[in-house]
Amino acid sequence: MSQNHKKTFRFHYLIDKEFQLKFLAHYSLLFISGVLVTLGFLYWLNQSKYDGGAVFRLRQDAQTVYWKIENEDAGPGEAKEKFVPREIYLPNYDHQLNMYTIQFDAVVTLSILYLLLITVFSVFKSHKMAGPVFSIKRSLQRMASGEPIETIRIRKGDEFQELVQVLNEVIQKRVSDGSKK
Repeated sequence: MSQNHKKTFRFHYLIDKEFQLKFLAHYSLLFISGVLVTLGFLYWLNQSKYDGGAVFRLRQDAQTVYWKIENEDAGPGEAKEKFVPREIYLPNYDHQLNMYTIQFDAVVTLSILYLLLITVFSVFKSHKMAGPVFSIKRSLQRMASGEPIETIRIRKGDEFQELVQVLNEVIQKRVSDGSKK
């Protein structure tokens, strides 16, 4: 086998740069906006709802603690320090407290929201691609079966505008060649 017939591999993955980069930009913007909204929401959550990120549930029952204070009224031979009882409400450490448990609900909720947004975005974006592909396929099937050929029509915002334009030129040439015969 000669070198000319050797199988070549494609290393250029950006074939239609304008389309592929626009497609990448749309999904990248969607992802970046999701990350920014998540970070903003988590910042708000930590700053407002939980007073700087600390989440504690206080006990309902007061605990008595003794504070050491200086005894200003102490006479000679008396202790210069005394202990005064005070009641305080201590944090309840009966629950697991870490960033995972604090922000789990927020992250899960936002992830579901972004999944829904990406799904909706994907349906609309794929519709702009699937519509022209369907029209092109239908026109080529008609051409192959010998039915009357019509120009391919797609909407203004659809993808593959250039491809449809080239195929319409081929169709017009075939129609004009067919009418000459």
